[in-house]
Amino acid sequence: MRLERYRARWAAATMVAATSLLLGSCNVNDTLLEPQQPGVIGPESVDNAIGAEALRIGALQQLSAVTGGGTTMWSSGGTLADEWKSSDTFFQTDETDRRTIPTNNSQVSGQYQNAQVARGHAKTAIDALRKHSPERVAQIAQMYFARGFIELNLNEHFCNGIPFGVTENGVPNYVEPITNQEGFELALARLDSGLTLVANIPASDAFGTSIKNGLLVAKARAQVDLAQFAAAATTVAGVPTSFTWNLTYSTTAGDNGPYGMNGVPASSRYVVSDSFDFFNGQLNVVRNALPFASARDPRVPVLGSTTGTQKGIDAYTPWVGSAVWSDRTAPVTLVNGIDARLIEAEAKLQANDIAGMMTTLNALRTAPQQLGKLAVPAMAPLATPATREDAISLLFRERAFWQFGRGQRIGNLRRLIRQYGRTQDRVFPTGQYFKSGTYGTDVNLPVTDNEQTNPNFKGCIDRNA
Repeated sequence: MRLERYRARWAAATMVAATSLLLGSCNVNDTLLEPQQPGVIGPESVDNAIGAEALRIGALQQLSAVTGGGTTMWSSGGTLADEWKSSDTFFQTDETDRRTIPTNNSQVSGQYQNAQVARGHAKTAIDALRKHSPERVAQIAQMYFARGFIELNLNEHFCNGIPFGVTENGVPNYVEPITNQEGFELALARLDSGLTLVANIPASDAFGTSIKNGLLVAKARAQVDLAQFAAAATTVAGVPTSFTWNLTYSTTAGDNGPYGMNGVPASSRYVVSDSFDFFNGQLNVVRNALPFASARDPRVPVLGSTTGTQKGIDAYTPWVGSAVWSDRTAPVTLVNGIDARLIEAEAKLQANDIAGMMTTLNALRTAPQQLGKLAVPAMAPLATPATREDAISLLFRERAFWQFGRGQRIGNLRRLIRQYGRTQDRVFPTGQYFKSGTYGTDVNLPVTDNEQTNPNFKGCIDRNA
């Protein structure tokens, strides 16, 4: 449980203060030369409405930092799955790509710790806003989204056995690890708390309505993880397809994560993955992997080629860059209305209404859509699959291309095992690994050794999907 340990220090760093030097009749030299108390801004300095707002802004920055704003659990989850391939010189990235991740993997360790800290920051902001600005219900609901969404992602990415403790008044509250299912229920409760606050938000309140839609999509995703498919479809029924919650970036405030890890060939530590690669110069088919790099799908446009001569930072792996995030400032989508429609399509599949599923999927395909800055043109409709198994494969393929690089692929592959009865060797990349050896059997990220400070934590309960 590594989350709010440095809460006061973080709160002070987040506070933006503006001061004026009142000179009047005082001696300027005396004022400027007067010894300063370098001190630290303490918790009491943010114990007000302005400080609560600063905590909210800081929590939003943390939400971005642990999702689309860097090399995060999203990138590791996508590498463990089949979205990204390691072009790195760090063996830790190769371990994730090869599906053999030890509990001391330093990359995953940092990603786990940062996510736990970020959910603690969201709680701190909730407490401060409730105390000082209880009338700002949409902002409080936004913080419940941040906390619940991070917890949802932790459970989709990491093994059974995550502790979700907090720090109260500087004292860690170490708790027992819980299963992923219990973790999804926890996230669902957070999201419901936010929805209660904005249940009656007027349609004229654009900000509040956007927060409500984000909460609804995240809640439905948790319901799908809990196999509550019909309830999930009901949850998102009112979310418009055009809705999107984008994380934004700038050249001064920081790059988006996908561009930072993949955008520049000479420093690219990840490349867009494919259904084949090369081992010792020979063609190697990667079983179960989707051809993201070579499919020429407008939802995942790419630069470079799996067969090209341009290499990543390891000077070995052919560079394939994602044109979804072709520049430093391209936004990254957290949740959107397309996610809502895909949830409805799966509910139809679960009800054995394959024709209805196809109507929903083809409605998305045959109209132009927007993914961040990427304008996706209308595409041809798909034919109705002949069997239920084919329909499952098609739905999850459509999910993969609509949701590429947005932290959902690993959770969906785990669900193919957990909810649809497929084995890991029919779902995850399998066979010869292109750098050496063979793919392992990991289907999630391990809770790492830095959690050992919690006396209740003894390792993952299990590594099952």
